[in-house]
Amino acid sequence: MLRLALSKVASNVAPSDWSFGAGRYGRPFVAAPATSTALHFSLSHADGCVACVVSKHETVGIDVETVSRRGAPLSTALRFFAPEEVETLRGLPEPAAIERFFDYWTLKEAYLKARGFGLNLPLDAFAMQVSREAIEIRFKPDIADDPDGWRFSLCSPSPSHRLAIADGSRATGGLPISRNAWPLQEAAE
Repeated sequence: MLRLALSKVASNVAPSDWSFGAGRYGRPFVAAPATSTALHFSLSHADGCVACVVSKHETVGIDVETVSRRGAPLSTALRFFAPEEVETLRGLPEPAAIERFFDYWTLKEAYLKARGFGLNLPLDAFAMQVSREAIEIRFKPDIADDPDGWRFSLCSPSPSHRLAIADGSRATGGLPISRNAWPLQEAAE
C-alpha cells in the first residue's frame, strides 16, 4: 500500500523502486529513489484498518486505533496522560469518556510519529484539547515546540476505528487532506 501511495504522488517512480530506511528512533523514511520533491510518510494499522499519509512535509503523522468499549481507559489515562486530559475524562459520562480517550490516544500517537520520537517523549509532556471548533496541543514548558505550528484532524474510518492525523507543516490552514479507499481510489465523502 505504501509503495502504491508514494507512486501515486510521484507518478514517475514505480512502486517497486522505493526503498526505506529508519531514523534514530525507528521512524521509517524514503531512502531511495531521490525525487524532485522529498516525500515523507507515516503508517498505522489496527485490527483490519490500515492508514497511510504521504506528504512533501516531514512533520506529518498518523495513528489508527480499534475503539474498544471494554478495558479501563481512565486507569490508562492516569498512568500516561497529562493532568488536564485526565480531568476532562473524569468529567464526561462513560460513553463520551471512552470516545475522548481514543481521541486523545490517537492524537498523541500521531503527534509523536510526526515528530519522529516514538515513545521517547512521555505522553504527559503535552496535552490535547478537543472541542467542536478546534483541536489544539499544549506543551510543558521544557518541550521545545510551538503549538501554533500544528493542525490535527480526527475521523472514524469505520464504526470500530478512530484515526488522527498530525500536521506540523506550518502551512497556512494546514495541509490538504485527501482520503482514498483501497485500492487507492478517491473515497466518497
